[in-house]
Amino acid sequence: MTNAVQHGTGHATSTEAGHDPLVWAAGLFTVAVLIHGADHVRRGFSATGADVFWLGTAAITVEVAIVLLACQRHRLAPLVATGSGLTLALGYLFVHLLPKRSWLSDSFTSATGVSPLSWFAASLEIVAALTVGVVGLVELRRRGGLASAYQPWPPQRPLGQALRHPLVVLMIAGNATILAISFSQL
Repeated sequence: MTNAVQHGTGHATSTEAGHDPLVWAAGLFTVAVLIHGADHVRRGFSATGADVFWLGTAAITVEVAIVLLACQRHRLAPLVATGSGLTLALGYLFVHLLPKRSWLSDSFTSATGVSPLSWFAASLEIVAALTVGVVGLVELRRRGGLASAYQPWPPQRPLGQALRHPLVVLMIAGNATILAISFSQL
């Protein structure tokens, strides 16, 4: 049930009573990122090239930012979710679902013996990133387009409150654990 509330700036929001589609999409994304990261740990560092490892490690900052901004209900959250979600989905697809290449490749389509868990984890992450991107785009349009990213957004939460949101805590702690294990495998 959507509970639209008018705020002093004339912006309508559906973020009341726990109904925020971007936060729900960020929740799916958090689960998918952590499952995929755990699968990489399960497979071991040697299963991927160093280029894929380091690019994936760098992508964690973007993944955390998407979830943090969504949970903060930041004015830039829909814009970041749209651009980053769709870009990450393409990147995951490029790395895992295209034929093997000499760079940025952990191809499941060219490899033999890829486990169903790996296929599930990579596919879920692609779907979740696409979901974040599409939900971000819908929210951006609902708020009034690109210009809304430059306007104050009354439902925005303070950063400290957003950092204590369970999804943000889970995303940061989960990725920190995955990184610690991954670095121990180097």
